[in-house]
Amino acid sequence: VSVADISLAMKRLKVKPPTSSSGSKKKRASKDSPILAIFYPASAIDPSSPNRLKVTPRLLAQHHCHPPPTTAESLVAWMSTIRKRHLREFAKLQHDRKEAMLLEERNKGYISSMKEDAERQLKEEQELKRKNEEKEYERMRQEQLEQRREELLEALSPEPEAGTKGVITIALRFKDGSRDQRRFVAAETTINDVFNWIDCVHKMEREKVTLTTMNGQKSFVYENEGGEGDEANVGDEVMTLEDSGLGRMTAFRVSDFVQESGEQAEDDDFESE
Repeated sequence: VSVADISLAMKRLKVKPPTSSSGSKKKRASKDSPILAIFYPASAIDPSSPNRLKVTPRLLAQHHCHPPPTTAESLVAWMSTIRKRHLREFAKLQHDRKEAMLLEERNKGYISSMKEDAERQLKEEQELKRKNEEKEYERMRQEQLEQRREELLEALSPEPEAGTKGVITIALRFKDGSRDQRRFVAAETTINDVFNWIDCVHKMEREKVTLTTMNGQKSFVYENEGGEGDEANVGDEVMTLEDSGLGRMTAFRVSDFVQESGEQAEDDDFESE
């Protein structure tokens, strides 16, 4: 450490340079003369941050070092004298340390609370955004469904007259107990056409419906264009009602995706022939 650095530190800490006694006059001691001083951490509110304490070293006492303490006993005795002389300062120091610890705890709690609030607000914003996106997606999907149902209803072939040759009557039983039936030309109507009828008339998405004969032997689901999707027990192609082997009067149980297990065939006004 250079002499300039030592001088600057002594000036900042307000430490007096060591002196030597010679008669009645005091002279500046040599650079090797010891300096013995006691400092304490003084706490004050930081002007740049009112919520934080600023701690700076303050000079409490400085030994004249004429001569300096040469034994541990003499050093302890001097320190005990300083402590007794500055009891008020020591009490204030302890009080300031407690206040500093309390302030630090409050600041940590405040910062932690702010962080939790920010995280909670972020989660709420993300959840709100997700719900809005889902709501908007569902709104657009419903609009597309309504448009598709209008197109399907317009494309639905007219119902043939009763007794017409090659006509199949399809009866439906829904989960709520309601029923409906319609006649189709067997050679010109595909299984998908039946699903389209259910979609546009009964407002049930064709992709989410399973048709099962009352005896449970045959089950159908809608097959997307291009051969995508599933179709149980009827092969890979969308066949006509004539090719499907259905009777002239066939009843279907309408369910969501999966046929309800353990349910036995019920008596109905329409039975598979």
